Amino acid sequence: MELKGYQEKALERLGDFLRAAQEHDVAAAFAVHAHPDPKTMLAPDYRPLRGKDGAELPSLREVPYVAIRIPTGGGKTLMGAHFIRCAAENWLDRDRPLVMWLVPSRVIKQQTLDALKNRRHPYRQELDDAFGGQVSVFDSDDIEQLTPQELANRTCVVVATMAAARVQDIDIRDFYAHKEALEPHFIALPKAEVFAELEQADGGSGPRFSFANLLRLYRPLVITDEAHNATSELSGTVYERLAPSAIIELTATPDMAASNVLVRVSASQLFAEEMIKLPVLLEEHLDGWDVALRHALLRRQELEEIAKKEADYIRPILLIQAEHRGGEATVETIYEHLTGEDGERIDKEWVKIATGDQRQLDGIDLFAEDCSVRVIITMEALKEGWDCSFAYVLCSVSGTKSATAIEQLLGRVLRMPYARTRSQPVLNKAYAHVVSPYFGAKAVEFTDHLESMGFSRLEAAQNLPMQPALIPGGDERPALMAETIRFTAGKKPDLANVPAGDLASIRIEPAVEDGKFEVVVQGAIQPESVEAIAKLFSGKTRDSVRTSLEQHNTRAQLRETPAQKGVKFEVPQLSIKFGDRVVPVENDLLVEDGFWNPADSAGTLDTLTFDTRTQTWEIDLVERAVKMKMVQEPQAEYLSGLTGDWQEADLLVWLESKVVQNDVRQETMVEWIARAIAPLKRKGYSLGQLVRGRFIIARRLLALLDEARAQRGNQAHQRLFALDEVVVDPAVVFSFSNLAYPMRSPCPAPQEWPKHYYAVPGDLPYRRRDGTPAEEYRCALAIERNPDVEVWVRNLPHPTQFRFPTATGSTYPDFIAKLKDGRIFVIEYKGDDRYDHPKNVAKRAVGELWARKYSNGIYLMPREKDDEGRDIDQQIANAIART
Repeated sequence: MELKGYQEKALERLGDFLRAAQEHDVAAAFAVHAHPDPKTMLAPDYRPLRGKDGAELPSLREVPYVAIRIPTGGGKTLMGAHFIRCAAENWLDRDRPLVMWLVPSRVIKQQTLDALKNRRHPYRQELDDAFGGQVSVFDSDDIEQLTPQELANRTCVVVATMAAARVQDIDIRDFYAHKEALEPHFIALPKAEVFAELEQADGGSGPRFSFANLLRLYRPLVITDEAHNATSELSGTVYERLAPSAIIELTATPDMAASNVLVRVSASQLFAEEMIKLPVLLEEHLDGWDVALRHALLRRQELEEIAKKEADYIRPILLIQAEHRGGEATVETIYEHLTGEDGERIDKEWVKIATGDQRQLDGIDLFAEDCSVRVIITMEALKEGWDCSFAYVLCSVSGTKSATAIEQLLGRVLRMPYARTRSQPVLNKAYAHVVSPYFGAKAVEFTDHLESMGFSRLEAAQNLPMQPALIPGGDERPALMAETIRFTAGKKPDLANVPAGDLASIRIEPAVEDGKFEVVVQGAIQPESVEAIAKLFSGKTRDSVRTSLEQHNTRAQLRETPAQKGVKFEVPQLSIKFGDRVVPVENDLLVEDGFWNPADSAGTLDTLTFDTRTQTWEIDLVERAVKMKMVQEPQAEYLSGLTGDWQEADLLVWLESKVVQNDVRQETMVEWIARAIAPLKRKGYSLGQLVRGRFIIARRLLALLDEARAQRGNQAHQRLFALDEVVVDPAVVFSFSNLAYPMRSPCPAPQEWPKHYYAVPGDLPYRRRDGTPAEEYRCALAIERNPDVEVWVRNLPHPTQFRFPTATGSTYPDFIAKLKDGRIFVIEYKGDDRYDHPKNVAKRAVGELWARKYSNGIYLMPREKDDEGRDIDQQIANAIART
């Protein structure tokens, strides 16, 4: 399965981090490669794993422990399969790693096992592709089936629940039990140092033949799926017992106080990559569950008719969340209402029940064209282990307080069929119908649910617009103000110190219950007013009220953006003429076609050395020496066949498979590799040492190839400035999407951006570590307040954004503005300390080339102060005035 852009970036960042961790230490590598804090866009501090007493666990200090944050619908589990290959090649240095895959429940465990054992499933296909089909998947309940031969020769993935390993008394869990069937793994162990690493059997007669001890021997890669469910005071202790070589957590909502978030994917990125349906159009129904259900059915029917216009088969499905027994709208009541003579009279074959007692979906392929299912009634049974991107409409008639149930059901309707945008716009959206006590009540609640699913607060508010209830053919009910929120309190709030402007927005009314009051807030209010209302409550309720008011403020402050109004924002591109054709410039258009020989420009490994005492490789660079220590495994000394039957030809073929390039012939690459590693042989390193360090050697070969490719790219890039065929044709334009803006995080500044093309600028640092405004933020403010600017956008380093070609790929200017006179203004901000860096000199050159070729184009790289002493505002104004 071809990965989406954000998935490729996540893999790339994990690989960069793991390689850097080998060269430095884990904390230093994290500081360089971790997802930045949204406020400062700087990496947070690395948090080591701690035990239940809060103390750092020394044995895990150098074990990479990171979280990959991907919202619901982003394919976390698929990414887990790809992360195995990435970790094996960039940290574990093993062809056949052992993987411990932890999941939060037995339901998800079975689902994961089914997927990984199915050779036609994308998860298993990725593993087979990565490891040549030499893959074995085990249930942790069947660990006796593991053999030493399989662990030595195959990639083994063991799926277990976190609960199976999370226990204080190790004798009461099968995970830690002594098993005679595992004895072959231990009989060849040396008796001294390795034994000390293991938990001992009763009486101290030797190691316990347990799966936990087996994992200690093989230092597994640990992948924890839905990691937010694994957080507890024992989790660090569990990880320590598993003696992992690395820990990768997958979650939509990491514990930000304890997790090391290496990669943070936003809902906006998922939408830009066509993975999820947005927005979720919310209808609140005050007239009872039967009215909500009627509207939901009509919506599903409308979508099915529209879906017939699509090239792909889509059968929209309605999910109904019923009430538990004793409620008014139970599963049985809704089923009778749908299929009975006095109800909706829906064909019974269309309706299925999925609860703990009734599992009518078992064995049904919901994607099959001959499947008749269009309505699924559940309570909470779909919250785990169920997925169908045909789900479009959610109708919740339940008063459940289970946030997890709502979030999991809402997550079902977010997934986009076939993961691509549909030609019919209504099929790119999701729909929710809910029973509500008053209009606007569920909007804030559902905003909270979307946040829990990995959306930022702004993303959640933006993508949950309120819809007036409407039955086709009937009259539209007038919508009340969606930005109204209310609370029932035991006393009146003290409004003496709230801003005067907020007094009109806060209304106090007698509650139905005697002696209590309704506090009604309409429109956005200031922080002082939020606190005045929150003080009416205590404990967790106060925190909940404060959060609800902050979410309400976000919703109330939303404005209709130029993008939502359909304003076109187009930028002519730097292009090249090929006869009558004009196409945007990409560097590969300038590089000579055909195969090339690395021997012509790539160097050799003459500066690479190996210290046999410390098992450390060292590369001597011009400015420093970089050390790369191989990960040690307790069983490495006794595993047979580590270099066993390897011949030099085998090593060359293996290295070629790791550095393969599409534009280099295989025989040419093998010849260059032999030449590149020849200095190591001349230094006297044995074949066994080279085989042991083959992963590090492969990474150094890739670095040499990258350097050679960069030289070729730089030579090609210089042709840009000499070719008359390079033009800026106003007919060849880049257009910013009026739907998708792939920001990782919205700018957190308390600032309105009325001229910005989208609701807020994305990935814009707000404060430095010292609390002063960030430079790029001040540049954005200068653009926003410039009177000549009509609309502008914070351009993002993403393939869907505007870019210029560079010698090594592309550069994405920081800001693009459209002036009131129609000119396009491209701005790339750089601080004084980076202004004259060679990379930025090259960026200026290509930006200025674009401006020279385009009569309506302006390019500027402003700084804090320019050579004339002008500040950012003055530099921008001067650039506009002089051209």
